[in-house]
Amino acid sequence: MAATALLWGSAFTAIQVALPDYSPASVALLRMAITVALLVPCLLLGRIGRLHRGDVLRMAAFGLTGMTAYQVLLCAGEQSVDAGTAAMLIAASPVFTTVLGMAFLGDRPGTRGLAGLAVALTGALTVAVTSGGGSGSLMGALMVLAAAATQATSFALQKPLLKRYSGAECVFYGSLFGMVPLLPLAPEAVGQIAAADGHRTAAVLWLGVGCTAMAFWTWSRTLRATTASTASLVLYAVPVAALGLDAAFLGNLPALNAVGGGLLVLAGVAVATVRRAPKAPEQAPESEPIVERELVDSRR
Repeated sequence: MAATALLWGSAFTAIQVALPDYSPASVALLRMAITVALLVPCLLLGRIGRLHRGDVLRMAAFGLTGMTAYQVLLCAGEQSVDAGTAAMLIAASPVFTTVLGMAFLGDRPGTRGLAGLAVALTGALTVAVTSGGGSGSLMGALMVLAAAATQATSFALQKPLLKRYSGAECVFYGSLFGMVPLLPLAPEAVGQIAAADGHRTAAVLWLGVGCTAMAFWTWSRTLRATTASTASLVLYAVPVAALGLDAAFLGNLPALNAVGGGLLVLAGVAVATVRRAPKAPEQAPESEPIVERELVDSRR
């Protein structure tokens, strides 16, 4: 669980390291290309199955939202927002997931859930306003929030797919579809590789190898070793890991108001998604919260 949190948290720092020499679109395209290249052997060995025709449109929508839009918006936002602040804003993604469930799936989070959503949104707005010392940084914070919204949309699209496909299959096909709109920028990305400093290119490689492939492996091991409810605690540790890595490698320390807003986000998400198990006269198997299980499965 600690390794997964560190790997996912390092993505925010790696993006910021890469950005001076790479455009947001190039970072997104190269990350997906590296991920696909690493998973091709799984396809050849039969560990990744064939995509059924009836699922093409949904998988494509998942790739365009969860891969293309999310990564481009996040990278664009991190041009003016530090990695730790971006991680705290992305932590608000479950809020958007719950809102989508209320709007399109008829979910009813109840009074406790609505209170949690309100707290989390207040925290996200606090972080955004605190980081918005200038028009550029405020716009960057809004882009990161938009990335959180697109990630939530991809969660909703991916949920039915996870009943028929493994996490690796969703990542592979989602990345393939996600690369399509960015392929015209491939010559630009190649040119940036040739001109970039070595450590910035290493950061891009790390995004594909460490933050995606290795993180998927450690996350899968975590899900096999513990319950989904326990594994979901990783999601709350990612912003903490990102803050620590950002401070250690880049020397960025977020404002105290931003940290307070981030804590509100995490507290609100916890209140909205962690629900009490129903009482039963006899011992009954523990049921996983709907939103929490969706988050855990989507991270795969």
